[in-house]
Amino acid sequence: MGIRSWLLRPYLDNLEAQSKELLNLKAEIEYLKERLRTLEEVGRRVELLEERLRAFDTLIEQEKDTRIWLRSLIKELEEVKLELEAIKLGSAPKQSLTSSFSEDEERQLVLALIKKGAHSPSELKRLVPFGVGKLYRILRELEKDGLIRNVGKKRNRKYIPVET
Repeated sequence: MGIRSWLLRPYLDNLEAQSKELLNLKAEIEYLKERLRTLEEVGRRVELLEERLRAFDTLIEQEKDTRIWLRSLIKELEEVKLELEAIKLGSAPKQSLTSSFSEDEERQLVLALIKKGAHSPSELKRLVPFGVGKLYRILRELEKDGLIRNVGKKRNRKYIPVET
């Protein structure tokens, strides 16, 4: 070993340390690249799952809309059923107002409609051939006689038959 190797020894040691550090950095870079590939794959999976979740949300909204539509359809069918019951009882909702019922027949009609399921005044109004004033008077009389009972207040008023 000569003077040259003695003078260059610190540089060689430094170069050797830097080359080891460079190898460590290369290994770390490879490790980070692998992690990045893994994270990108996880990101793609997350995107696919989010897309499926959006599809499920859309299906749930469609199902809710279908339920609402079915409920309205069921309500319409119940109204048609009540109208048919009214026709069977001899009172079509579109009958002319000139046909007259006796007071007792009107009371029996309203009571029969309530027993068949027409509980609200608006339902009864559509099914009876006479006016609203007469309907409310008959409802009050039936309530006083103890044949029906008023449940609820104001817009939520329902009339139910009293079970004896």
